[in-house]
Amino acid sequence: MQQPKLTISSPEFIEGGLIPIKFTCKGEGFNPALVIDGVPEGTQSMVLIMEDPDTAQGTFTHWVVFDIQPAGSISENSGQGVSGINGRGEMGYTPPCPPSGIHRYYFHVFALDRGLDLRPGSDRAAVEEAMEPHILASGTLMGRFGVAVDSPGARTGDAATGETAIAAAATAESAAGGAATGKTAAGGAATEGYHEARTTVDESGAGAWTTDKKVQH
Repeated sequence: MQQPKLTISSPEFIEGGLIPIKFTCKGEGFNPALVIDGVPEGTQSMVLIMEDPDTAQGTFTHWVVFDIQPAGSISENSGQGVSGINGRGEMGYTPPCPPSGIHRYYFHVFALDRGLDLRPGSDRAAVEEAMEPHILASGTLMGRFGVAVDSPGARTGDAATGETAIAAAATAESAAGGAATGKTAAGGAATEGYHEARTTVDESGAGAWTTDKKVQH
């Protein structure tokens, strides 16, 4: 029997679109709100895992949350559920912060037939092992963030040029076949879902920064 699918969306960006700066390390660094459709009957808890498969070191885990009460949404700057350990060894959401290029960020949501008997701060591997026999349905939303550091927008600080550079870099990535492939395939071209009205780029160009105070992923 085929596993049912959850439909994951966000009021902040569309599938394959650009994650607004507010939800990255260049902004407030809050998690974006997510909408979850198709939660099956019998769901007792949910799990959320966010990852970036495009880092030089391999897949980076940005966010692990388990024992989320069944609901049709995850709120912005959420305190729902129990936090696991992310790739920084911390609990909570680590916002996108790529040093260069366009990175893909996958928000995986799982509906389970029970809660997980795990302590707060459990790592991703422990969460995945515990939930595996209990998954009723799952779904994924993918968003993108970043800009080539040598783009005109990054050099001049022009917001409109920087926004164009994001789309151009995404197109180039798509033509080259992309970088690493996430666990859930992202359909469509890299610029599919580019939604100017929902996307803001600050004066320095989204993602075009370096700092020793923030982990860049």
